[in-house]
Amino acid sequence: MKNLWLAVALLIGGGSTLFGNGGAWQTGVRETGNVSASDKDRHTDVAIENETVKIDLHREYAAVDVHYRMHNTGSKVQQDFFFPVERWGGSHDIELKEYNIEHYRISVDGKELKVTDVAIPKVERTETKQATSEGNQESSETKEENSQAEEQASEADEESDETTSEPFEAMPIIKSWQKSVIPFEKNQTREVAIHYDARYDERNESVSDDFHKRDATFAYSLSPAATWKAPIGKGKIEVNILHSEPEDVSIPKPKERFKKISDTHYEWDFENLKPTLADDIRIVAHSKYDSYPTGYSEEELQTRAEYVIRGKQYFLDHTDYDATASSTLAPQGKHHYEVENIKGRSQEGSPWAEGAKDDGIGESITLNVKRPLPLYGILIRPGYWWDENTWKKNNRVAALEITLNDERTFTETIPDEPSEHPYLIRVRDYTKPVTKIKMVIKGVHRGTQFRDTCISLVELRAPLAKKPEVHGAR
Repeated sequence: MKNLWLAVALLIGGGSTLFGNGGAWQTGVRETGNVSASDKDRHTDVAIENETVKIDLHREYAAVDVHYRMHNTGSKVQQDFFFPVERWGGSHDIELKEYNIEHYRISVDGKELKVTDVAIPKVERTETKQATSEGNQESSETKEENSQAEEQASEADEESDETTSEPFEAMPIIKSWQKSVIPFEKNQTREVAIHYDARYDERNESVSDDFHKRDATFAYSLSPAATWKAPIGKGKIEVNILHSEPEDVSIPKPKERFKKISDTHYEWDFENLKPTLADDIRIVAHSKYDSYPTGYSEEELQTRAEYVIRGKQYFLDHTDYDATASSTLAPQGKHHYEVENIKGRSQEGSPWAEGAKDDGIGESITLNVKRPLPLYGILIRPGYWWDENTWKKNNRVAALEITLNDERTFTETIPDEPSEHPYLIRVRDYTKPVTKIKMVIKGVHRGTQFRDTCISLVELRAPLAKKPEVHGAR
């Protein structure tokens, strides 16, 4: 989701020591707000000798680890280091869901640095010949830079159009910077490490019960590294797919740079790279899809069945089964915890909760499926899905043993992550129509207050051989 614009501003001083008396402003492509040095020469003696990036793609976010070996070829300096906090914006200023980067931290030679938040200065989008309220005009040099950057952006967009069926409709817009200061002695080499989590850009549209989700995208930009002293000496970018649909991941940018090492691992190695916008990384973590109810009558809407269309893949998501449980927690006031609640239609939003002592290890749910079809996967919401506080208080399923038709058994490990979407358990190497599913609790993530293990939703996803006939809402 986040486009990482890394840049540098050199602190200006006298003699052989440079003190912290500098700043940065927007240049280049205006909307992205990349940073440049505050002096006219835009000079720095610090270079990136080596850069490694590890991007772990989870269900709804990417965990990113960046490591730089940075070398100061000049005098002793206090080097500003800017890292952006961004959101995604549209070409028509449509306000989109906004996420900050999370768990951001930076260290130098193993010592964590202080981070301050620097607000972005406001910049007018239109050019003007009049001076600003402060009496400043944009220099011809800056205008030329803007023009060159915008031309590069246009070329990069054209490349994106060629490699994907639909161009990226949103671009990252910086809202502030995370600023740190890195001291360098003369001719010193330092190891800089950054970690953060970033949610994907996910934009949804709905008309009545029809639902349309765009590509869930993540971005990492190498191009601002061109502001350092020299090209990046050596670099390696790794992408690891940790969610259950690695075949749905694509890397449309940069074109033909990444090598597929395995179904869940990609790598890009480079040397002496002075990156441009064409080198910026765009990853589709989940491709777009549309979903439609199987019918619009009251009875059909109550069955919670819908068609899902994703490219040339077609699915039926449904809860057309009878469920039984090995135990059930006794009612508490208006809240009832029967196993029927896993169909997601409980009036008070209650889940199923097992009724055994302690954590409920070994307790189970059995589904007798009324619509026998092969299974692509099982969609599950582990835990008491009411709000994050309630979710944390109660146990969540951590490991689930699943048996299909009394003959195919496998165990799924479920991460402990509050998620907007149900967790998909893929069913692999089994193509028979499924009439019976048994799910046994084998491990839990402990709640902070209660020991009851809960499940809020179980849906079945069946693959369809041909595109279903759908009638969109009007």
